[in-house]
Amino acid sequence: MYTVTETARILDLHPKTVRRFIREGRIRARKIGREWRIRKEDLREYAHGELAGRSAEVESALPLADRIRVSAVIDLEDGSSEETLRISNGILAILNGKDPAWGDARYDLIFHPETRRARFVLFGNPQFIRNLLDCLEVLAGPGEGRGGDTVRFMERGRNAGAASGLSE
Repeated sequence: MYTVTETARILDLHPKTVRRFIREGRIRARKIGREWRIRKEDLREYAHGELAGRSAEVESALPLADRIRVSAVIDLEDGSSEETLRISNGILAILNGKDPAWGDARYDLIFHPETRRARFVLFGNPQFIRNLLDCLEVLAGPGEGRGGDTVRFMERGRNAGAASGLSE
């Protein structure tokens, strides 16, 4: 049998943490007099919970595909504020009109006018990020700088949801 101090040393924890784990039932122990004692078997079960047959994790009710989130960082070097605004407005238009099946998404913009550098940070599920990057390709492709690019960009975002079966 181990004392709380010995158990703490073995697990590389503070003795107060070991006592809390005992109170929470995470480590089984017996009180002998005023001291907690941990059997070798109970310590082994805690330290190797999965190997001892006790699951240390709770399985998520959501499928893996619904739990995956992706981030993408897009840097625009030597970009004018007009270019940055055009791309930003296109991304915002897609975010505002995105299919609810794409789940939560986030977009941040950092623009440094003194260096003319813009950074677009996107966060969401893989389908959403893929479609947004496809739309960005329209803006960066041939014919950039024309006013129709933003319209094609937003149209591509709407069509991406329909093509993937995610639209209403």
